[in-house]
Amino acid sequence: MSEEDIEIKIGGLLSKLGLTLALAESCTGGQIGNRLTDVAGSSAYFLGSAVTYAYSAKEHVLGVDHNTLLSKGAVSAEVARQMAHGARRVFGADIAVSVTGIAGPGGGTPDKPVGLAHLHLSAPDAEWAERHVWQEDRVGNKRLSANAALALILRYLEQQVQEAGEKQQMAAGKTGSRAGGEESRQPGAAVSPSMAWTAVAVDAWRTPDGQVHPRAFAWRGEMHVVTAVGRRWVETTEDAPWHCVLVQTALGDTFELRYQPNSDRWMVSGTWLRPRLA
Repeated sequence: MSEEDIEIKIGGLLSKLGLTLALAESCTGGQIGNRLTDVAGSSAYFLGSAVTYAYSAKEHVLGVDHNTLLSKGAVSAEVARQMAHGARRVFGADIAVSVTGIAGPGGGTPDKPVGLAHLHLSAPDAEWAERHVWQEDRVGNKRLSANAALALILRYLEQQVQEAGEKQQMAAGKTGSRAGGEESRQPGAAVSPSMAWTAVAVDAWRTPDGQVHPRAFAWRGEMHVVTAVGRRWVETTEDAPWHCVLVQTALGDTFELRYQPNSDRWMVSGTWLRPRLA
């Protein structure tokens, strides 16, 4: 796959899965975001990138711990992890990827040579870390770090597609025994938006241009407070068009909500729940 093809493939999979992406870039200086936004329509799934080059930017923009920066250094697995978590929180994204490294030609040490790069991917069901040591010049090291970050995103998305296909096959085999009922679900399992829809009461407000913003909703006997609103789209069914929106709650769960503007009828049509501690 060429370097140009990977951005297109990532965009197609993000759209197919209904997921959003954010970035936290240091040594790459915004290259990853630039390449993703070369694809037309990327605003549907790419929320933004924080280019936090300095220690202070990592700390104040992304919330990286001050003591971690001092004890581990900006180029470390620990800081890369916190950068990804910060980007996911700041942008309200489903997935966030960070990269921090030493592009060169100076700045290397015996423990952290020139070309060292730490990457981290954070998602509701994954925390993936990578360490690389490149052998190119400054420009080449930056390019290879960007390539590695895009490859990391692609691997995660391809795994999500594979798991979704396996779940659909399993569900198809159980349709007869569960006809007319709602599938059983375990916290932490990604549920396809084709799950049985559940009617919910939603507290929402409208902007002057008519856009609806959910603030909270009751689901399965619990009140869920919305902390971030993601991608929006419209789907047409046999009865009427549904306006769909992805939201993240205070507990870190992601829900697909859909509503009919004329009737204020709301449904939960997909859930991605974070694992709960016992």
